[in-house]
Amino acid sequence: MTTTDTPSFFPAYIPWLLAFGISVVLMSTDIYAPSLPAMVSEFSASEADLQWTLSVNSFGYFLASPFVGPLSDGYGRKPVMLLSLLCFIVASLGCAIAPTLFAFDVWRFVQGMFSAAIPIVCIAVLADMLQGRRFATMMAYMGIVITLSFAIGPIIGGFIGEYYGWRHLFYGVALAGLLIFVLYYFLLPETLKEKAPFSFGGMYRTYKSMFKDPIFLLYGMITSLMLAGFFAYITSSSYLYIDQFGLSKIQFGVVTGIGMVTNAFAHLVVGRLIASFGARKVLRAGISFVTTSALTMAWMTFLDVKSAYILLAPVLLYNMALGFTFPPTSSIALERFRHATGAASAFLAAFRMIFLGLGSYFAGKAYDGTLASISSLMILFASLTVVSYLWVSVLQHRKKQGLANI
Repeated sequence: MTTTDTPSFFPAYIPWLLAFGISVVLMSTDIYAPSLPAMVSEFSASEADLQWTLSVNSFGYFLASPFVGPLSDGYGRKPVMLLSLLCFIVASLGCAIAPTLFAFDVWRFVQGMFSAAIPIVCIAVLADMLQGRRFATMMAYMGIVITLSFAIGPIIGGFIGEYYGWRHLFYGVALAGLLIFVLYYFLLPETLKEKAPFSFGGMYRTYKSMFKDPIFLLYGMITSLMLAGFFAYITSSSYLYIDQFGLSKIQFGVVTGIGMVTNAFAHLVVGRLIASFGARKVLRAGISFVTTSALTMAWMTFLDVKSAYILLAPVLLYNMALGFTFPPTSSIALERFRHATGAASAFLAAFRMIFLGLGSYFAGKAYDGTLASISSLMILFASLTVVSYLWVSVLQHRKKQGLANI
């Protein structure tokens, strides 16, 4: 291992710098969601074809994620992020000028691959500098950034898509990416204290140890399953709300934004709660929220509710649940691999993105113009989330009992 020069303090501007990068990259994931119905006509494609463009981005992210963490552990956080940003900018421009749906799919895949480094390595930067409850609290605040990014994306996308067209969205993303590159180049310090030489053998052994850790996997599964249900909703809700309920693109963006702002508020509260009560108690509250959300959504499906505003009730609960589960599951899981935070962060991100992509894919296949086709997937993934939580609780209880009997 080789040591690099690392700041002896944690500059106050670093979280803001990281937050800006994360927000732009994640905003690009679904910023064009309000324009999906219009893109169906422009590309003469089906709704499922356009929904696939969300999934293919997630699969690109997933495929790149396992390499990003070890590369940042081996070559440093900053070089990996800068190179990825340049490629992300090129891919965003490719999306903007794509002449066919196939070309758009290809550039969305590439965009997803090179967007992976920013959230993953940004979290690794925080893990380099912070530990324990301080790290968990900072993850809660980063969660605000993540959810507000998903919230602001559809709102911005709704306005720009309505008046200027969806292609201008990707020009804007490319320009924002260029600004992040400049800021990171001049202002972001290298926070990696010790470089671990990159090798495929070492990467294989690290990930093998993670696959053999059921507690680590289950904590990663909890948030991943919840994101799958959430993106199943995001992928198809634009068609349901705009085509079936008669909302405009702007109204759809606002409705989606309300849910995300609720998620951001939850993260804000969670940051304080984790500092006071610890991550596990906060996670328990998140599981109760997702359970209530699933039951409420099932009841509204049974009643065949046809109002986007009434459906906000279970959606807001689901967003609250995400806010209460993401920070504690991340901090608990990463603490188990403190010696390889870059790789562990990448593993969790890949886990989440593959489930996010699966949620979008299944939503595209299942959607038939009814609420039931969306809610059934949300209820399924919420139920699996609860099962994962109960499973990891049993494993940890048995482990404590085993230690007590020694």
